[in-house]
Amino acid sequence: MIDTIKIRIPFSSQPKWVTEARLLQKLDATNGVFVAYNNPSNSFKKLGIYQPRLTYTERPRGYNIKAYELAIEFSAPKLLYSNNFTELRDTDFDAVVEQLKEVLRKTYGVWLFPHQLANAQVGKIDYSKNIVFTDLTPVSTITEILRKADVSRRYDVQHTNFKNGGHVYHIHTNSLDIAFYDKVADLKQSKISDKRSYEKNGYTQLSLLDELEKQKTVSVARLEIRLNGLAKLRNELKAIELDSTDLRFSSLFKTDISRRVLLRHWKNIFDELPKAPYATLGTVEQNLIAYKQAYPYAKPAETSFAVMIAMIRKDHADERYVRNIIEELFGKHIYYRYKRSGRSPPTKTQLKTLLHITETLTVMAPVSIDDYTL
Repeated sequence: MIDTIKIRIPFSSQPKWVTEARLLQKLDATNGVFVAYNNPSNSFKKLGIYQPRLTYTERPRGYNIKAYELAIEFSAPKLLYSNNFTELRDTDFDAVVEQLKEVLRKTYGVWLFPHQLANAQVGKIDYSKNIVFTDLTPVSTITEILRKADVSRRYDVQHTNFKNGGHVYHIHTNSLDIAFYDKVADLKQSKISDKRSYEKNGYTQLSLLDELEKQKTVSVARLEIRLNGLAKLRNELKAIELDSTDLRFSSLFKTDISRRVLLRHWKNIFDELPKAPYATLGTVEQNLIAYKQAYPYAKPAETSFAVMIAMIRKDHADERYVRNIIEELFGKHIYYRYKRSGRSPPTKTQLKTLLHITETLTVMAPVSIDDYTL
């Protein structure tokens, strides 16, 4: 469902609460832009009270004309349940709006009506799903499989991270972030320092660790798709064949949208995983063609090295001999690098795990921490 979202509320004039609210103010004298902002305070963090991030802006729009806008960024499940392990339903929308209204009033002194929040335009949204495994499946083994996907064929990738001991697989582009990570391991990192975890502002849900670690057979993976900016939101809605003109909070708070977005990007990754094993054939030419057919996006250097090793194995079945000859000619690191980057397809067990993820995203049944409390 929805996790973090940024909504923007316009005003015809400066609201009364701007001068009364506890907002830090600054003025850019070069362009006349006035900004007032506030982030969650340490005092409320210690009390376990979740706060949104606020940015109020006044921009010149002509002679004696200004544009007034408040941006509110928050995690909807953390706002309602103090954690994002418990997932929201479509029927929770009114409760989220009411809770947001009250938190803004009580902790910031910002007064807004429910209809202003519900009809606010969305500038950024994160769709996510917690995927629970009850068979001792380590999430790091899944991220290792995903690492083999040639995602550059699907996305204009800025960088791809595989970090925190293999607990996080992260694809970053200019307006899109895709993350698949170990929810429990990330909470452990957050407990040490918020800077060390992928998910930020986890201070309200650290108590989940005690509950989740009691469940020795349970592991939790989390898939997040972060859509940044109006253009990306519109393009994404077009891609899943939905109305791209209505970007109101109330319109995007839908399980069906979340399902379509998550499944689309999950399929993009899944489809780029190696699908067929590479069979060693007779001649160099046959091996070259076979490898390219099995891995159509493999680069020339990778293809050439794979064919070379295949030909050595064809004449010498002993892997120790293959290892020795490669290490003598190119060094130990080359042999191990080749072994690590081998593009073998998922095994039957791994495929079963990947299909479980697909099924979970298709059904989109909400997960609750109450289901895993002893």
